Amino acid sequence: MRVRVLLIAALLLGLGAGATEAADFSGTIAAVNRDTGTIVIAEIGPWQVKGGQTLVTERTIAVAPSTRFVAVRRSRDTGPSGFTGEFVDVPLDPWAVKQGDFVTVRAVKAGDRLTALTVTVAAE
Repeated sequence: MRVRVLLIAALLLGLGAGATEAADFSGTIAAVNRDTGTIVIAEIGPWQVKGGQTLVTERTIAVAPSTRFVAVRRSRDTGPSGFTGEFVDVPLDPWAVKQGDFVTVRAVKAGDRLTALTVTVAAE
């Protein structure tokens, strides 16, 4: 019985070890490449300065068919929680993002590759 419990515990721990957690990356869109299925964001953070210049980290993130694109806007009417003018997600056409848009990308990492789960664009 004890061996069986240890085997089940080891199996459950092993399954959790392979799970990937999502992380958020925020910055401006530096490039959109529909042919390769990627976007590049220019991210500032953690704050670093070298030679008097702020360092910008460019992150290339793959866009999958399942990636959800949304814009965050203030509602004109009463929003889902009952407040007028609250921020709401509005579905966005995939690949509607353009260079210079400020985005937050929720992505998962597999090996050296980041893949977007959600691309949220801050509406103007």
